Amino acid sequence: MSRWSQKVREALDNPRIVKGIAALAGVWMSEHIEGNFGRGAGGIAVPHAPLKPVKGRSWSSSKPKDGSALAVRKIIIDKDGKPRSRTMYLIENTSYRQGGQPLIDTGKLIGSLGASGLKSGNGIRITMQGRRYGLYQDRGFTTKGPNFIPLTKKGRRGHATGRNPNAEGLAKGKDFLMAWRGVTVPSRPFIMPTRDDLRRLGTDIYLGLKSILKGK
Repeated sequence: MSRWSQKVREALDNPRIVKGIAALAGVWMSEHIEGNFGRGAGGIAVPHAPLKPVKGRSWSSSKPKDGSALAVRKIIIDKDGKPRSRTMYLIENTSYRQGGQPLIDTGKLIGSLGASGLKSGNGIRITMQGRRYGLYQDRGFTTKGPNFIPLTKKGRRGHATGRNPNAEGLAKGKDFLMAWRGVTVPSRPFIMPTRDDLRRLGTDIYLGLKSILKGK
């Protein structure tokens, strides 16, 4: 065994050094989410699948400012015991997430990410950490439904799982949609390192150990 290899083995007995190496390994997960990409086949970087367009339709008594109503109808309402005619407009509502990054909307996932390290034999075992649903996002998944899909931030904040959204003051087609047959979410890999991540990790570890062990 070379003198350098012996020094490295001794350095890995230091918990602080192991923790620092693990922290380096955890950086790429955040970078993948922020950059909207992840590891693809062969370790190359690939962009995350974009969010699918989600739109709903609802009737409103307010005329769209751009005049883009899908349909117009007259209804009769009772106001103070007198029938009144009101014009209603069918409008299309686009999800507030349209154009957003799939994994970073709330910041909860990226805020939970990290990594821990443990000396194992002659090396280190690194365990990636974060919210459990991140694993499903990384691999992709399909549900059986029904699924509540918020269209507005009000819909996202105001709905409790299992409750009737209509009883919560949320309007179907405006604040939410229901996917009765479930949804399919594509894989958006962010956990595993790309080839470039591994190269950088190796370089950073080498330079860090070289600096720590210099002169020892």
